[in-house]
Amino acid sequence: MTLPPQPPSSRSRTIHSGNHHPTSSSSSTKRPLVKTITWLLIVACSSFLSFYSGVWTGIQAASSSSDDDCVPKSGVGGSLAGLNSNGASSGGGCTAACLAEVAKENGELQRKVEVLAQQKVKEEMQNKLEQLCSNYPTSNSRNNKTKNNNGSSGSNLFTKSISHFATGLTRVSKDDLMNTFDFGVPPNPNTQDLDALILYNKKEALPSDETIAKQARYEDDNSVGLPFVSATTATENCDTMNVVLMNNPGDTRQCFALVGGQYQSYHVQRWMRRNPKYGGLNVEYPLILTSRGLTQSGRDEFPPPGTSHVKDHQEILTVYLNNQVDIKSRLKMILDKMNSKTVVVLTCNHGQSELLLNFVCSSKARGFDLSNVLVFPTDIETKELAEGMGLATFYEEKIMASVPKNEANYYGDKIFTRVMFAKVVCVQLVNELGKDLLFQDVDVVWYQNPLEYFHDSSLTEFDIYFQDDGSRQERYAPYSANSGFYFVRSNDKTKYLFRSLLYSSDLINKWYSHQQVLIALLSETSSLMGLTVKILSKEMEEFPGGVQYHRNKDALKKIMSAESKAIIFHMSWTNNKDNKLKFFQQMGEWYVQDQCIGKHFNDITTEKPGVVGYVFGGEGVLVKPCCSAEPLIKCHYKDKPSKFECPDSPFIDKAGKAFW
Repeated sequence: MTLPPQPPSSRSRTIHSGNHHPTSSSSSTKRPLVKTITWLLIVACSSFLSFYSGVWTGIQAASSSSDDDCVPKSGVGGSLAGLNSNGASSGGGCTAACLAEVAKENGELQRKVEVLAQQKVKEEMQNKLEQLCSNYPTSNSRNNKTKNNNGSSGSNLFTKSISHFATGLTRVSKDDLMNTFDFGVPPNPNTQDLDALILYNKKEALPSDETIAKQARYEDDNSVGLPFVSATTATENCDTMNVVLMNNPGDTRQCFALVGGQYQSYHVQRWMRRNPKYGGLNVEYPLILTSRGLTQSGRDEFPPPGTSHVKDHQEILTVYLNNQVDIKSRLKMILDKMNSKTVVVLTCNHGQSELLLNFVCSSKARGFDLSNVLVFPTDIETKELAEGMGLATFYEEKIMASVPKNEANYYGDKIFTRVMFAKVVCVQLVNELGKDLLFQDVDVVWYQNPLEYFHDSSLTEFDIYFQDDGSRQERYAPYSANSGFYFVRSNDKTKYLFRSLLYSSDLINKWYSHQQVLIALLSETSSLMGLTVKILSKEMEEFPGGVQYHRNKDALKKIMSAESKAIIFHMSWTNNKDNKLKFFQQMGEWYVQDQCIGKHFNDITTEKPGVVGYVFGGEGVLVKPCCSAEPLIKCHYKDKPSKFECPDSPFIDKAGKAFW
């Protein structure tokens, strides 16, 4: 329903001054409305004047007729015979009684005519106003229309005007809904006694139970409220179901606009009151379309890449595309030789090499077979170390030449960002060649072989599984997927996903994170192609990481006492390599001898580095000098998880409390 155009408020005029210029089309839009109203008022006034003129003429005619009844009859002496000496009527002329009666009748007639005239005027006014309002409805006429439509829709809430997209509403337990339908996203654990809403597009989609259906449509007894039903009952007649996950970041005065009868969209637009040129939330401005990454304070989490980001992206992507045929051919030879459907993929530069050594040493201490592990080193030094530990490697110098050899100083710095491209390429290549894979960062230790979990036939099958990062920042919504530990099934959907990620390295350069880009692509590919994504919730014991390490003391105490069901541990949420090393030592998860930390192959042994084929037999020449059969435990901080109490160690956090 279109309302008459309203004059802009003073605030709107202030905001758009200098930017908005009236056009001929906007002026022409208003003129027909003014002309129509003017002519309607002229017609109404003309009708009223015509009606009153007719009434006045009728009154005068009636009065003249009544006066004639009292005129003396003509005849002999007619003019004088009927009058007495005082001039009063007598005999056959107009008597006083007659005159009084006529006056009384005239007064009554005039009163009735005036009443009739007033009624007629009111009817004419009402008809003209209704005709006017039917073309240009006001809020009152809209309310009257809504009331009139209720009868045809049968609902006091879902009126005829919205029945084309909303015909009923039920409540279901949020936990019940998310347990019945695994949306793949990490659940919020604090949802006890909270409900979700199911909105029905058609009456046929309502639950079969007539009582529930009437309550869902808000018919009959409205005091009952919305029906509360199970997720199965609520969706028993739904052919399709659109799922909208919502929250209120920043605790703003948030609204949702559901627009029916419109071209279908599977994306959510976000509007915010803000200055269109800069800044965050500002209630003095109107609502305008806004990036979902713009925070209330005005920080943009999703800025577009600049020229330098695009240039770097194009240069490295050109190298990849020009050499991809040869690269895939050589990589396929190695994958075929490994003879494993699922490959464990890692990438590493020399600055992180001791963490790679620790993964190998801790795994060998627990007896795990690493013959299906493939490392993509970014430099020759790491290639030699990995092969010296008995691992298969694939090194492509042309692609990895831009990756620095030293470790990142902190999360998101330029070195960190360069390494991200290596993480993208290694997964994309293995996935493209048809192998299922488990990608993991080098700061991971295994308590059990994680592939057994993903190969379990009882596991609900998804295209891709991620460890829960634990962060609930908007830039990671809705999945909060940790890009340092995930399992991928090779199929057309996941191949498209990782090709898209490869072609988005300009965004990785700009956002300093491939995790953020990957999550955005997960959402789009899931919506576009039905990619199924599963986040292994942080509430699970099986896949703990940095969020548990820093925030869940009970979970870490179970790990320290070997009472946990943990399959792996990922030292995420830690700023730099030095802290990762210390935290692992304190946890009792460090197995690398000091003489191998930060060293090159030739610093550790006099043996010569082997060629690629060399690594597929034996355990590697560096295992014996570098690996300890038992954990090398050291205390560093009393407020961080430790295998034993560390009472003499300092605190690392300002408000730290002793772990034990």
